[in-house]
Amino acid sequence: MSKKGQKVHNKKVFMPYTQDQLTLPLSIDSLIPENHVVRVVNKAIDQMNLEALLAKYPGGGRSSFHPVMMTKLLVYAYTDKIFSCRRIAKATRENIMYMWLCGGNQPDFMAVNRFRSERMKDIILEVFAEVIDLLVREEYIKLENYFLDGTKIEANASKYSWVWGKSTKRYKESLMEKCRELFKEIDKINDQENEEYKTLSMTTRMMNTSVVMGEH
Repeated sequence: MSKKGQKVHNKKVFMPYTQDQLTLPLSIDSLIPENHVVRVVNKAIDQMNLEALLAKYPGGGRSSFHPVMMTKLLVYAYTDKIFSCRRIAKATRENIMYMWLCGGNQPDFMAVNRFRSERMKDIILEVFAEVIDLLVREEYIKLENYFLDGTKIEANASKYSWVWGKSTKRYKESLMEKCRELFKEIDKINDQENEEYKTLSMTTRMMNTSVVMGEH
């Protein structure tokens, strides 16, 4: 023990920080909290019957990203309120939750957009609504806080079951309608983004052409 008024030391103490000696865990799985919503989405989709989706793949040709993985990616991104295909693709490279969910796969935005607008088009609404229903019942989200306009959908977590047939008709219709409205907004977001990138690309090409012509 130091004497009164005596300075013990003046050395600043920090936790070790050396990037070139970084020790990572053996598995990304150890970094994902047990009760994280990404695990809930992952498990929920694993339990779903996605035969209708698998039937859209005729076989042969180039290997495709696994449709179950792509479904998990799209649904989790939407629950995470990431709706842009470019931002979703970016998350698979930079966000550890998405890396874990995709098993290290990194589909680009074109692959995500094709899956969203073609393969999954007729199925995504019901799959997403079922996952949202589950997240509400497990109290991960509140519907009135999730949807864009804040409209409240009557929901009692103890009243509804995983199977749609046991949900009240009014609740199912309300939830499906809100999901339809959300998907219309998602289409607009991606269409607008594509137009912006198309315009930017055209402008860049024109500038490059001008530079080349100016050199001759």
